[in-house]
Amino acid sequence: MEPGVVYTSQTLAKDRITRRGDATCYEIVRTDFYVEAMSAIDLHLTGSTPSITADKSDVLIYVREGTGSLKTGNEIVELLRGTAIQIRSGESFQYEKCNDLKLIEVYVPDASGPFGRRLTSPTSGFVRSVQQGISSKGNATGNREFEVLFDAERGCASATMFVGFIPTSGAPAHFHLYDEICQIISGGGRLETYGKKQELVSGSTFAVVPRMLHSLINDRDEDLWVLGIFRPQGSPAAAYYPDGTPAPGYSEV
Repeated sequence: MEPGVVYTSQTLAKDRITRRGDATCYEIVRTDFYVEAMSAIDLHLTGSTPSITADKSDVLIYVREGTGSLKTGNEIVELLRGTAIQIRSGESFQYEKCNDLKLIEVYVPDASGPFGRRLTSPTSGFVRSVQQGISSKGNATGNREFEVLFDAERGCASATMFVGFIPTSGAPAHFHLYDEICQIISGGGRLETYGKKQELVSGSTFAVVPRMLHSLINDRDEDLWVLGIFRPQGSPAAAYYPDGTPAPGYSEV
């Protein structure tokens, strides 16, 4: 994993592309030399996959395109664009009867390791799946909004998953105190890190580490939608400017 670098399924080396039944799996964010790090697979599928077990990680899944179903235990979740699912560590799951399915699986280390234990939060319930658009939106920096899909209130102890909606705009550089994996799910623009600009299109994925300055720019005439998964769980509005000032829309209280 190289934080701040944008990857797509088209730009990955061949050794990062594997098969799972009928699916092509792109290891779009790898742990590499990090211990207990989040990782992500971009999965493209027409057909079905064998069952796999979430090993020492919770898995958060978001469907970007296509249809199908996910089976876990005795549960079957219908998959549509915008469907989000959580799989708890130790559970098995598989995809069935999928058509042009494109989704991201984010693996979040559980509490079996020392780092995971420090980042795990108490939960107040468990929701297997949600459909984007059913929850109310919150405000982030500037005129940006976000919709939380999973957090501790929906049974996710290890991370928060949300969709951010960014209108045509520029944004100042900012940083977070959490680890985050982001994927563009609609629209496009640019990511600015290390003084460099990288193009963003649907499916572009990158990782952000704590205190790394970055900026998402939407230079198009449509909203930029970005999926974010970060840990420890909390508010997607939690951002700071380079001098440490909390960004508008966020209060530490």
